[in-house]
Amino acid sequence: MTLHSAQPIPSELAAFVNDHFSGRGLKPDGVIAQSWYRSVVEHRLDPGAASRKNILSAEDIRRHQEQHQQYLSIASQGVSGLARRVVPAGFAVLLSDERGITLDSRLPDQPDIYTQSGLVVGAQWEESVVGTNGIGTTLAAAQPLIIHREEHFLASNFSLSCSVAPIFDAQGLLRGCLNATCMNSKGPRESQYLTLQLVIMYARLIENAHFRQSYRDRLTLSLKPLDEIADLANEQLLALDESGHIIGANRAAFVALDLAEGPALLGTAIDRVLPTTMDDLLKLSNGGALGVRLRGLRDEALLEVGLRIPSRQHRSRPIARPAPDAHPDLQQLAGLDPQLQQSVRRVRKVIDKGIPILITGETGTGKEAFARAIHQASHRRTGPFVALNCAAIPETLIESELFGYRAGSFTGANRKGMKGKLELANGGTLFLDEIGDMPAHLQTRLLRVLAEREIAPLGAEVPVALDVQVISATHQDLPTMIGEKRFREDLFYRLAGMNLALPALRERSDRAALIERLLAAQDETRSLRLETDARRCLLDYHWPGNIRQLLNSLRYAVALAEDGVIDLDCLPSEVLAPQRLSLPANTKPLAGNLGEQLGDEESRRLLTTLRQHRWNVSAAAADLGISRSTLYRKMKKHGVVAPNDLF
Repeated sequence: MTLHSAQPIPSELAAFVNDHFSGRGLKPDGVIAQSWYRSVVEHRLDPGAASRKNILSAEDIRRHQEQHQQYLSIASQGVSGLARRVVPAGFAVLLSDERGITLDSRLPDQPDIYTQSGLVVGAQWEESVVGTNGIGTTLAAAQPLIIHREEHFLASNFSLSCSVAPIFDAQGLLRGCLNATCMNSKGPRESQYLTLQLVIMYARLIENAHFRQSYRDRLTLSLKPLDEIADLANEQLLALDESGHIIGANRAAFVALDLAEGPALLGTAIDRVLPTTMDDLLKLSNGGALGVRLRGLRDEALLEVGLRIPSRQHRSRPIARPAPDAHPDLQQLAGLDPQLQQSVRRVRKVIDKGIPILITGETGTGKEAFARAIHQASHRRTGPFVALNCAAIPETLIESELFGYRAGSFTGANRKGMKGKLELANGGTLFLDEIGDMPAHLQTRLLRVLAEREIAPLGAEVPVALDVQVISATHQDLPTMIGEKRFREDLFYRLAGMNLALPALRERSDRAALIERLLAAQDETRSLRLETDARRCLLDYHWPGNIRQLLNSLRYAVALAEDGVIDLDCLPSEVLAPQRLSLPANTKPLAGNLGEQLGDEESRRLLTTLRQHRWNVSAAAADLGISRSTLYRKMKKHGVVAPNDLF
C-alpha cells in the first residue's frame, strides 16, 4: 500500500530531494527524483540500509528460466551481440524479465567483483526491493535510462553505472530489459551515453526478433522512413489479420504513430496508417515482390513499405497449442483489449505485495481463469491453488469446507478430521468464488481470520497460522449489497485491496481477434474458415454468457462445419436470433433487445442459461456455478418460468 497515490509536483519533489539526499550533491533529473521519492515514500526503503542481495534459489532460477524459455531463446542473439562489444571493455550484460529478475548474464573475466554486486542470474532488481537502480527503475519508467553511481538509491550500489533499455513485446507490453553495467566508472554520467545507444539498438533487435517469431505465419509490413539515414531503431513492423487490421507491432511502430500506450494501435485498419487498402497494397507490391513508396497519413513522411506474405507451407503449420491441462497466463487472458491490458499491468505491480484482490464481472468473463493466472505469476506458484465456490455449497457445509475440523469434533464427522480450504491453501492462493453469496455469519468469521492471519478449526486445541494470498470474485454489486446490509462493509475492504473489473465480452475491443484465437485452439479447426456472415453474426451478438458462451458456441459450430467452412447454419439458434428466445408465458414481448425486455442483468443471465440448457435446471445451475435451490429462488424472484411448449 502506498502512502501517496499522486505524484508530487516539481517544487515538492525538489524539496524532498533536498531534505533526504542533500548529502549526495546531485541534482537528479525528474525520472530519478521520482524514483527516489517512490523508494522512500511508497516502498519505505532506507538509502543507508546495509547491502542485501536478493537472489533466487537454484531451483527457483531453473523454474523461472523454464517459464521464460521462449523469451530467453529469442533474446539470446541480442544479448550475445551486445556482450561481444562491451564485455571486453569491463561491462556486465544482463537480461531481465518484466519483474526485474535476471534471466541471463554475461560477465567479464575475473567476475567475482560483479557477482558480489548482484550482477548474476536470479538476482531481483525490482525497484520496490532495492530502490532506484538500472533495471528496476527502467521497468517502472518504461523508458531507456542511465543510472550512474550515486543516482542509485542504496549506497551499496554506488559503484555501479548502468545503461538500460526496456524490451516490449508485439502488443506493446513490457517483457523485461537489457542492461550493460560497469564498475567504478571514473567519468561523468555522459560518458555512458554511447553505451546506452548500443543497448537500445540491441533491445530493438530483440523486440524485432520477437515480433518476427510471433507473426511468422502472418502478413507483415515493414515501414522505413526515407528522409532519415537507415536506422534499425526506426524500422516500423506491423502484423495484419485477413481483414487488414493491425494485430501486432514493434515498439518503433507504436512510438512513430504517437501511440505510446501501445494497445491503442492494435485493431486499427491499415488504411488509417497508410493511404491505401490491403487489396491495393497487394497489387502495388505485386504480391509482396516489390517495395512500395507511400506517404504516412500521420505526418506525411515518405516511407519505404515492404510487404511479407508467409509461404503456403508456413501458413499451414499447425498452430502451437498449450498442453490440455495448461491454463492461459495473464497476457493471454488480456488479449488485445487496451482496458484489460492496462488492468493486467496493474495486477503485475501488486502481485506478491500481500494485497488481496477482488475480481468482479459478469458470469462467464473468466474470473477463475484470471485468479489462476495471478497465482501462476506470483512467487506462490509452487504452492496450492484452492478454489471454493461460495454459491455452490449448501450453507450448512460452507463452514466446515472453509475452516475444517479435527477428529471427533461432532457426531458423523470424518474419523481423521478434515482440513478446510483455508488450511489447504496455506503457502498458496485461496480463491473465493461468488463471495457475495457467503452467509452473513461466515462473513464475520472470515473477517476475523483475515485480520488475525490464523484459523481455529472446530475441535482444534491451538490455532493454525495462516499464510495465503486471498483472491475473491463475484458477479454481484457488493456496494449495493453493503447498503442493503447483506454484505459486511469491513469484509469488503479486507477483500478489495485491488479491484480487477473484467469487461463483458460485448465491451471488449478485441472480439474479432479473440474469436480467431479461440477458434484456432479447437482441435479440428486448422483448416476451418469462418464465412463473412457468420463472423459478422458472432461480432454483433451481445453474448450474455460472455467468453464461456462464446467458447461453447464455437465448439458447436466446429462440430457442425462441413467442407471446412463455418457458415450461419453452423451457429447456435440463440446467436442467430436472440430476439426469438422464449419468454415466460405471462410476459408481454416488448420492442428492443432481450436486455431491454427484461430490464435486469440477472434476469437476462438466468433466462439465457436456462434456454441454452433447454430449461434443465440442474445443468443451468452447474453452468452458473450455483446450487439448484439457489437457482429456483432466483427464478422465483424474477418471475422466470419455463415456457408451456416444453411440456
